[in-house]
Amino acid sequence: MSKHLNPDLATTLTGDEETRRHLVTPQRRPFLIVLVALIFMAAVWFSLVFIVPKPPTVDQRVYNIAAQLRCPVCQNESVADATAPVALDLRQEIRQQVLSGKSDQQVIQFFIDRYGEQTIIYAPQWQGFSLLMWLVPIALMLGGLVLVYFIARDWQDATHATTSALTATEERTLSAEERDLEKYRALLEQELADDDPLFKRSITEA
Repeated sequence: MSKHLNPDLATTLTGDEETRRHLVTPQRRPFLIVLVALIFMAAVWFSLVFIVPKPPTVDQRVYNIAAQLRCPVCQNESVADATAPVALDLRQEIRQQVLSGKSDQQVIQFFIDRYGEQTIIYAPQWQGFSLLMWLVPIALMLGGLVLVYFIARDWQDATHATTSALTATEERTLSAEERDLEKYRALLEQELADDDPLFKRSITEA
């Protein structure tokens, strides 16, 4: 009897399964994007917090300190960029204090005590590169959060659309299965009726 089974049933089921796979695939893509974004944010945060940068050289420290100090006799120039003899002397003084073991803040405070903060400070702590060092990680984190929000919203919309599409597909699949089962039942009854006259009589009387 199985040889009379409608081959369209298997074809219909296979086609609907393929449709489900195509519908579910877009649902997975936003999840992968969110996962990649979270991994990227975690990697950036880890590099900023846990990876210890190489200590700056003496020349780098001297330049960084001098860039924060104003040349007393120059027109809006830092000690690092000025070419006046006073700037050269100040850079040499900075180098000597760095070599003596003082920290950057201690060297800066030395010149503040000598000249006054309003006179000697060229780049306050929260300006220039120092400010950038703090703002860039915060901007990256905020940008990542915004990205995750929009991706999650699109993911929710895609999930809702996929669920609706799957429901409609399941309804079509169920209707096709019911039709095929009805055809198979009728075919089975016909075969039984041909083989058993009593069964045919009971169907006719029903």
